[in-house]
Amino acid sequence: MKKLIPLTVLAALFGSMAYANSPDHKSKNPCMKPGEILTKNVDLTEDQRVLTEDLKSLRKGHRSELHELKRSMKQDRIDTLKGYAQGELSREQINARIERKHTEMLEHHGDMQDGFLALIDSYSDIQKDEVRENLDETRQCAADHQEQLETHIERKEAHIQKRMEKKAEFMTKELNLARNQQATFDDWQAGQMQKIQERIDKRVGDNGENLEALLDGMSKRNIERRQAAESAERIALMQEQAGLMMDFVDSLDGEQRAQFVENIDAMVERAQNRQKGEKKGQRGQGKPRR
Repeated sequence: MKKLIPLTVLAALFGSMAYANSPDHKSKNPCMKPGEILTKNVDLTEDQRVLTEDLKSLRKGHRSELHELKRSMKQDRIDTLKGYAQGELSREQINARIERKHTEMLEHHGDMQDGFLALIDSYSDIQKDEVRENLDETRQCAADHQEQLETHIERKEAHIQKRMEKKAEFMTKELNLARNQQATFDDWQAGQMQKIQERIDKRVGDNGENLEALLDGMSKRNIERRQAAESAERIALMQEQAGLMMDFVDSLDGEQRAQFVENIDAMVERAQNRQKGEKKGQRGQGKPRR
């Protein structure tokens, strides 16, 4: 099985630079975008220009496909949780699902990884030095706008925290949890927030070191070894979190489990209605004024 760069290719190569250029922030970010680091002021050959255009097309296609893939994975998590609560799935089956879905997500980026590695491998020493200059310039820009990046991160963390609190409220509604049950649920919720925080910290903390290592000649074998270790760590963390949720479900009696499943369905319906409202609002904004 091909070992792939975790999260997204850009996040893995550029760390905080890709994070700063996330969809909700890139228009306000004054620094060079990740793709520009590889190409700006670099004297590309014709073959390299064709490859960069192919990568742009691939990334554009990935963005549209990724939305459906994430939606599918989110639905699978919901179905898995309900399946366990209703006694239809075992812990072993759920752990196997987690590993399979994680692999599907990583394989989504396989062709882009191959393209990025091929582009970097094709660079001459002079071209690599030009990329290093772009990288240094972007690092300095990021340092100059550190406060702006930190504000963006703080807002994102606050949004995630608020969303998780709302989700917890929906999931535990009318369950009348005993103290030990609430403690078990709190352990799961704390783990969820820690998982998200560690992911943010890791992406922000990596300031283009992976790209620099590739420019310095890090072998594909070393890349695959690093990716395999990161992938195994990620799967273990997801399975650990799933285990905490299953511990919580195990603590519920029959009536509580039935209510828990109803709560999940209500939460999903609320999210779907919100998305429909947002899409309707977006269509309304696009209508010309009369």
